[in-house]
Amino acid sequence: MKTLPILAIAVGLGLAACAPTYTLVSPAPTLAAKGAIKVSPSLAWNRVPKGASNTKWEENWTRNGPVLDTLSFIGGLPDGEAITRQRRKDDQKVPVFRATMSPPDLVSMIESFYRIRAGASIFETTVVEPATFLGKSGLRFDFSYVGGDEVKRKGSCLMAIIDGKLYLMALDGTALHYFGAALPEFEAMAATATLG
Repeated sequence: MKTLPILAIAVGLGLAACAPTYTLVSPAPTLAAKGAIKVSPSLAWNRVPKGASNTKWEENWTRNGPVLDTLSFIGGLPDGEAITRQRRKDDQKVPVFRATMSPPDLVSMIESFYRIRAGASIFETTVVEPATFLGKSGLRFDFSYVGGDEVKRKGSCLMAIIDGKLYLMALDGTALHYFGAALPEFEAMAATATLG
């Protein structure tokens, strides 16, 4: 009768040992997205372990947990690739990135991601304007949405197409507190972000 609890503990410890772990991002100049983007956070963040839907060009950070706030980087996504990993048999797919995309196309691609992957039932674009990102002409896109968990969230995304590849930095957080709390840090980091 004592075997089961011991086995359960052993299995639990084994799974914990195999689970991906968060790593600390110190407040110092740091490379993100496989070294494609260099930012200087003024606060400590946590690098989120890669998930099944992450592409190799993506990296995510959080301060309070991904459900509450997420800072995402996409560094050098090539033409013909999607901003999320997709399976051939998926019923709905996020449009792939094209280097020739117009600003409305880029906004539509991001909105599709939230509608398909986050289950957003309500999605509202609040700002679309030219912006400088990584020292190049780019686009700022602010939005709010209600995801599958019925929580209202806000997001801000900076994008630039450089040498035919997509570079992106985005903040996503709950509208009630975490988005607004992280926004000044996001804007400060984005203002000094450079190519890695």
